[in-house]
Amino acid sequence: MTDNTGNNTTLNIQWYPGHMAKATRLIKEDIKNVDVIIKLLDARAVLKSENKDFNKIFSSKKTINVYNKMDLADENITKKWITYFKENDITSFFVDSISKKNLNLILNYLNSFKENFRTNRETRAMVVGIPNVGKSQFINSLTKKSNARTGNKPGVTMSKQWIKVKGEVYLLDTPGILPPKFENIDDAIALASIGSVKDTILDREELALELIKFLMKNYPKKLQERYKLNNIDEYEQAIDVYEDIGKNRGFLLKGGDIDYLRTAVTVLDEFKNGEIGRVSFDSPR
Repeated sequence: MTDNTGNNTTLNIQWYPGHMAKATRLIKEDIKNVDVIIKLLDARAVLKSENKDFNKIFSSKKTINVYNKMDLADENITKKWITYFKENDITSFFVDSISKKNLNLILNYLNSFKENFRTNRETRAMVVGIPNVGKSQFINSLTKKSNARTGNKPGVTMSKQWIKVKGEVYLLDTPGILPPKFENIDDAIALASIGSVKDTILDREELALELIKFLMKNYPKKLQERYKLNNIDEYEQAIDVYEDIGKNRGFLLKGGDIDYLRTAVTVLDEFKNGEIGRVSFDSPR
């Protein structure tokens, strides 16, 4: 498996607050009450959005991987992932909770799970994942209600909720939980860029610069078109692109200096919302 980032930075992200540790303990307590685990991940960061600590906790349970926000991911790379999972017999689904694309596949799976494994009571599924992968939106779209709180920022879901889905299926919503530490800085950049880490603990200017480096290397045309830049190949350093974005958007302070923070916030927000284009951080080959 390959990684598309290839960055080397000193970006410092510290994140593991007390509520995540508490949520992990509660998940361990509830595991005995569920039949199947739905690991919700981000289709833009297939590998990087997985909390590998979950694998240890859920080793005794049937687990499926659901990659949300497929509408924001690189279509060609998503196709490669679908082929990869199929070839390796890994149960996985790519969905878009907002448009509800492929959600019927999840419902069909949960119903078949009940038929194959449980006959005496409802099927209970726990939905887990890192912050901001869209767990609440996913559940609301499955139930066609607004039972779970939603938001395009980490940390919205804080309490335990059992929610009924069509038929005899119940979902347990859980808070987003990051692993205690990132395996490498590229994972940190990807997860911070997709909004899984709160902005308040980040150096947003440095993060935006690292994201620009990634886009220059992997999606130069999208970056160029979004911000009306010169030919990306003509730029020697990412900081030059960063500054031209600020100039082109008119983000200037008194005296004509670049407003670096405003530029950073704009780039990060537009990336998270898919306005720069469909992007993926990792590929199966």
